[in-house]
Amino acid sequence: MKVGIIGSGQLGYMMINTMRRYPIEFYVIDDNKGPSAFIADKFFDVSQYKEFVDSCDYVTYEFEHIDKNILEYADSKGKLRPSIKAVELKQDRSLEKKYLKDHGFPIADYEYAETYRDAFNKAKNFGKAVIKSCKGGYDGKNQYFIDNSSRFEEHPDIPYVVEKFIDYEYEASIIAVRDANGKFYHFEPSFNYNQNGILIYNISPIGNTIEMIDIAKKLMDSLEYIGVMGIEYYVVDGKVIINEYAPRVHNTGHHTLTGSSISQFEEHILAVAGMNIVRPDLFVPSGIVNIIGTDIKEKIGPVLNLGNTNIYWYHKSEVRGKRKMGHVNVYGESYNAVEQKIREIIEILYGDRLEDFIQ
Repeated sequence: MKVGIIGSGQLGYMMINTMRRYPIEFYVIDDNKGPSAFIADKFFDVSQYKEFVDSCDYVTYEFEHIDKNILEYADSKGKLRPSIKAVELKQDRSLEKKYLKDHGFPIADYEYAETYRDAFNKAKNFGKAVIKSCKGGYDGKNQYFIDNSSRFEEHPDIPYVVEKFIDYEYEASIIAVRDANGKFYHFEPSFNYNQNGILIYNISPIGNTIEMIDIAKKLMDSLEYIGVMGIEYYVVDGKVIINEYAPRVHNTGHHTLTGSSISQFEEHILAVAGMNIVRPDLFVPSGIVNIIGTDIKEKIGPVLNLGNTNIYWYHKSEVRGKRKMGHVNVYGESYNAVEQKIREIIEILYGDRLEDFIQ
């Protein structure tokens, strides 16, 4: 069997590494060679998209902003999983918001704006809001927080969504999987800690997750989804609001590599390739710490000496600020034990200078 992955970043790298014990060949396509290109069975340039798709039994993707020609050709051949609709909604935040609203899912109040000035004025009407570009932007990029004291600044006149600011208690996420027959399973949701719009760490499991699970199933069913999906929520007064979904494996699911009976990467490929997905079990409380904007060479020993830790390095070509270079998996006997170990890992990686690495 041959599975194609659109994109050559760390998510594809972990998919391939995880599934090497299966009789599957992996082909990768991208405009540049990222980490997974060097461990794939074959690499294709984007100009070779027809040959790439024709060579594969199934095609999936590891990020949302994909060349339209690849998506449409893979879809026309009936090989694309998850569906083209799932990824097209993610290529424009306004389409994602409209879909979620039209289908009755809980989201923050929002407005669409054609220009930044229009977005700024609508944000002011909310009193406190966040402006996000409709296209592109992740890990806090192209996002602007506005309140009554904010003054207008020049930003590109491109379409934006303006979301009413949610004073949430915490952010959480769920990783779920659905196969072509509608079978659905989920991993235990996690608590996520973000700073400057970047995930710093997360811990699973958390309580009060029935609503998160229910929303995940309804959303995946509505899209006739095949594969793994990550959904981020804001939790307010015990209720959940969808922040966004990701039609792929997700950073907040990396803890499943060591804390669960099966990882999100294995579940995703099983679903995409038409094999049996299985119910995941959380063995122990677990989480991750992202390695952002820093090397790990001198820190490997101290991190491993903490015990119950595993390092995953993404083999990217250059270390730079805000760039996710890898992550540390951590697990323990209790949620509090994992949380304490995470604080120790953050101290080893960043000292008291975390802000310097994520700006």
